[in-house]
Amino acid sequence: MPTSTYQRDYEVRYYETNFLLEASPVTILGYLEETATLHSETAGIGINKLKAAGRGWVVYRYHLQMERYPRWREHITITTWVENFQRCFAHRDFYIHDAGGNLIGRAASVWVFLDIHKKKPLRIPPQVTGAYGLYPEVAVPGAFTDLPSLEKPATAGEFTVRMADLDTNHHANNKRYIGWILEGVPLEVHRTAFPATIEVLYKKDARYGEHIHCECQEIPAVEGDRCYLHRLSCPERDLELTLARTTWRKRR
Repeated sequence: MPTSTYQRDYEVRYYETNFLLEASPVTILGYLEETATLHSETAGIGINKLKAAGRGWVVYRYHLQMERYPRWREHITITTWVENFQRCFAHRDFYIHDAGGNLIGRAASVWVFLDIHKKKPLRIPPQVTGAYGLYPEVAVPGAFTDLPSLEKPATAGEFTVRMADLDTNHHANNKRYIGWILEGVPLEVHRTAFPATIEVLYKKDARYGEHIHCECQEIPAVEGDRCYLHRLSCPERDLELTLARTTWRKRR
């Protein structure tokens, strides 16, 4: 792989699995986040250096596609690279391979470079873009389309942002949103199917102590897969925090 890509190996731990001994979607996104963060560290523009300059990254969109989820004690390799920079946005992609070299997952993401004190997006400076380099391969073609609003939502749960949910930017980590969203899908669907695609649009941040209202709506299936729309909102601030769409494929 070119030097503009970065790889990291993982072994799925027991505490990272669900009730079927599979790595959960939250675990997979954790691996992606860790790999991206280590890529930045290797490039010389890691968390501490950016924080000292009052700068940071926040994720704006994710599109995850999984052929299957790795199981307990399975070894996987995640490869990441920056596909493109556009003003304040970095388009970062990922591949997930199993120990046999089979591609079992892929993801596209968009990250925003910002002033962490003013919460204001900033144009990415040349010293940052130059540190990564570009690898112009698209992991998920046409990854980012509009996510429709829910027309007939059902309340799926209420959550409170805890201290353990916070990240280094002092708001709820993006992985926590995924956990809240997936709670809206009935348990019997989790038992018989897996989330083959997860598309997420992060609109606003959730802060410590705030209440999160989770809504979910099933929509017509696509090629036999069950499909759901999701929304997270914060009633205290009357804000829509997150929109998402998931598709669920029957287990073999």
